[in-house]
Amino acid sequence: MRIHSFASQNFLPFKDGAITFPCEKQEKYQAEVQILTGENGSGKTRLLCALAAALGNPADLNLRAERTPESDFMVQLSSGQDLFLSYWSNGQALLRVNKNTPISPLSGFTSQNSLRQTGVFWEAVSRPGTNLSFSAQAYRGTSRVADVKIEAMKPVAVGPKDSFLTFDRPSHDDQIISQGMANLKMQSAMEFQGGVKQEEARASKIVKRFEQSIREITGRPFTFLVKPQPELHLVARWGGTEMKLNSLPDGLRSIIAWLISCISKMDFSNPDHPDPMDLPLILLLDEPESHLHPAWQRKLIPAAQRVFPNAQIIVATHSPFVISSVNSGWIHILRFDSESRVEAKAAIPCSRGDTYIDAVEEVLGLTEWYDPETEYLLARFREKRAEVLSTRGGTSELHELAEQIAARSDSLKDMMARELLQLKKQLEREAATK
Repeated sequence: MRIHSFASQNFLPFKDGAITFPCEKQEKYQAEVQILTGENGSGKTRLLCALAAALGNPADLNLRAERTPESDFMVQLSSGQDLFLSYWSNGQALLRVNKNTPISPLSGFTSQNSLRQTGVFWEAVSRPGTNLSFSAQAYRGTSRVADVKIEAMKPVAVGPKDSFLTFDRPSHDDQIISQGMANLKMQSAMEFQGGVKQEEARASKIVKRFEQSIREITGRPFTFLVKPQPELHLVARWGGTEMKLNSLPDGLRSIIAWLISCISKMDFSNPDHPDPMDLPLILLLDEPESHLHPAWQRKLIPAAQRVFPNAQIIVATHSPFVISSVNSGWIHILRFDSESRVEAKAAIPCSRGDTYIDAVEEVLGLTEWYDPETEYLLARFREKRAEVLSTRGGTSELHELAEQIAARSDSLKDMMARELLQLKKQLEREAATK
């Protein structure tokens, strides 16, 4: 199961229309990634909340979105030949299914023609709580895991599946992570002691998967340990140092809060599956780069792609390091139009070899490289240079401005020297032609 498209009508801040998520996976054994980016207020988080509502939990959307009686949106999901439409209209959510006629999300959908009047026959089924054969989870990067009390092999209650779809992290997630990881570590130890074959050692495979993912992201060895004294508790050994979860760096606590939580929920929800990480998953991530150094930001999503190879990951981010780190995926740039409504052009495929500088310029649209004061001085320099060239006026004021800029850094000193040399040559050439 994957999200195919999102279409909206009178759903602020979006312009009426659709966003299509290309379905072509560019790499085998890696999750599909869809990146949402744009300036603040362009609707990235609101779009994620709408997708979460369509998948089963409208709580975050109800907190963020202002709707009118004419406000509709439709999320198209697909699984093989089956098409599912989660359709939100006037504050009510319905799941509608059509197994025969795939339609474009724009079919009959304009500001004058409501989704309710498309003329397409849908068979209505129960909503919310419809049990489809996939997992859907949502996380925000600002969350952090914390220590909680655990007990030996205590069963973990993960709650209903719609509770997986909230960006405001539930307090019981700490229990899911700590108790769940402790159970898996103890099960892994029993598998080893019992001589279970490696290919059949379910808990050991899951433990290896999540510990390897943390190693890849942080560049340091990582493992969870269950300690019996003074009472049973979970600790992390990271780079050779044992720490309680509260003592870990905030960036690592943030990664654990969503990545390990997601792994745990996949495990607990599918106890009989030999490798639950391989099951279909829709993972919604809101700014997972929060708290992370750029070196970790670059490794975050590629690691998640390998942990969940059959997932569709939809991530909202401002980070050029996250954007440039994804080789297999698609980029959706959300931009304001002249009427301050947001639209997304066709998705751009992620490219191998792109640098974060490419992402800054081509995706995020930033051309400024210096602090605002320096950029102001450079703009004045360019204006004065143009004035000198057009009027053949004196250059003393321009030289004074260049000296002021050059004093700010060595790189600017070199830049000003080149600019003044080029200006001198241009003025000499023009004088020689007269």
